[in-house]
Amino acid sequence: MGAHQLRRRALTAAVLGTALLAARPAGAFSVIPIPEIVTDPNEGNTIGLLGVALFTDDQDHIRYMLAPDAAYNPTKGFFPTFRFFGYPTDTRRYSLVLGKSTTRDEDYELTYEDRGLWEGRAFLLVSALHERDSTERFYGFGNQSHLLFESNYTDNDTVAQVTPGVWLLPSVNLSYRMRIRRFSVEPGQVSGIPFIAREHPETRNRGLEGGVYWAHQAALTYDSRDDIDIPTHGALATAYTEAADRRLGSSTSFVKFGLEWRDFIPLRNGNPILALRLLSNYVDGAKDTPFWEMSSLGGRRTLRAFGGDRFIDFNRAFGGAELRTRVWQRRLFGVNAELEVAPFLEAGQVFPHLTDSPVSNLHVAYGLGFRGVVRPQVVGFVDVGRGAEGTAIFTGVNYPF
Repeated sequence: MGAHQLRRRALTAAVLGTALLAARPAGAFSVIPIPEIVTDPNEGNTIGLLGVALFTDDQDHIRYMLAPDAAYNPTKGFFPTFRFFGYPTDTRRYSLVLGKSTTRDEDYELTYEDRGLWEGRAFLLVSALHERDSTERFYGFGNQSHLLFESNYTDNDTVAQVTPGVWLLPSVNLSYRMRIRRFSVEPGQVSGIPFIAREHPETRNRGLEGGVYWAHQAALTYDSRDDIDIPTHGALATAYTEAADRRLGSSTSFVKFGLEWRDFIPLRNGNPILALRLLSNYVDGAKDTPFWEMSSLGGRRTLRAFGGDRFIDFNRAFGGAELRTRVWQRRLFGVNAELEVAPFLEAGQVFPHLTDSPVSNLHVAYGLGFRGVVRPQVVGFVDVGRGAEGTAIFTGVNYPF
């Protein structure tokens, strides 16, 4: 359920400040302090200072980025974080994140991606994460879980996964993902909100005790997008199935499967771009399937008017659209710095049974997004969403979808 909030807000500030950093000689680097003032639905208010350094090649493509910050949050305390991002080639990238608060929160991440293996016919994605977030929330199971039953906990989440894949056709690939996850639940740090074990005893034997999972996923993907990071046209469609089995060392057994479709339609010669998304995810498991392995809605990727993992159940359905419109662009010493606005509309729900209607009681979110874009691979966003439970503001890197 990890939110990685500090990493995301600092990187967003880095991207939105890149237009200032761009005015420098090619191949050199500059450093600029950027203030951080963030309000998050779960985390609350955070203030801090971020320093960003960009390193470019002779074509003014970003090859390396440093983005350390020092932030303070009343719940988490003082939270310094070091970040390094490498883009050595157009098909290879890696990142390192090291962060530890003065209380219990921490964030350690390592990622590596190479999409140019076997002369471009294969790819490999590798990642490892250890996170403790003391501001996590749980409201109960089901699509009608109520705000009055809000609870807090600290997740202790360690995940390692590797995903090799091969292109079967120019726009079709087959991939396998092995995922090892260890998760445990500890008391949270948000004052005035009860611990999940006291507010929701129904989570006993449903994830409260933690667990270990060794899961295997196979996915078939159609991808005709012109770019992975900043698509301007094309479509992405994925069908997958994933399984974990008690007999192979997992705490419980379950099978997951689902579909996702995204489409990017350029209007008026490419500005704006209509981005569309539909997905459905299903979990077939016993009652002891942990809540942190079930389907959820809410947060910066789905239903952007609600907090992270606001609604949790076995299955979910979701649809969204946004109109990405470039409103400002300037080329400074060979670097394109752009600002986009993106009105969006989303709807979705969670439900317990495979035979339940996926659209009988939808939650709706609408709002406006602001994006800083530095081509060819960096996007930061600030999205302001509105829904039945009020307004939420999310920040992050990369497009929401």
